[in-house]
Amino acid sequence: MRNTNTLNYFIADYCTKANTTLEELKSKTRKRDVVEKRMIIAYVLRVKVGLTLIHTGNCLNKDHATVIHYIKTTERFLDVYPHIKRLYNSAVDSYNEFKEKLNISYNMPPTRDEKETKLVDILLEKNEKLQTKIIKLEQEIYDNKI
Repeated sequence: MRNTNTLNYFIADYCTKANTTLEELKSKTRKRDVVEKRMIIAYVLRVKVGLTLIHTGNCLNKDHATVIHYIKTTERFLDVYPHIKRLYNSAVDSYNEFKEKLNISYNMPPTRDEKETKLVDILLEKNEKLQTKIIKLEQEIYDNKI
């Protein structure tokens, strides 16, 4: 069961920290500072909270394609623009305050630990080696037929 009140409190807390209003965040305005704040909350809703693209869009009165654009843009901007990083940090602070309730409400899976991440990396590396061997064998077969 999803508790939308917790989600609304989380978004409202972010608005307070980002010095904006919920109405402004959900508006159609294209003012850069408002769009950047909207991008950040969409990114956090998708990546941290785990909402679907559609649900994230519904929270902000946007469609899923806009949310995809926000996420890609935020990923590019985070390391480049310090003010985007500050907005992201304030969103993460808000998320951390509501994290436990949001995870319960939205059934977030536990995050992967370091051991699982290393295992995935090893498997991907072995897969690349196997693909290289297959290509070499196919080339040998092709050369032998000619």
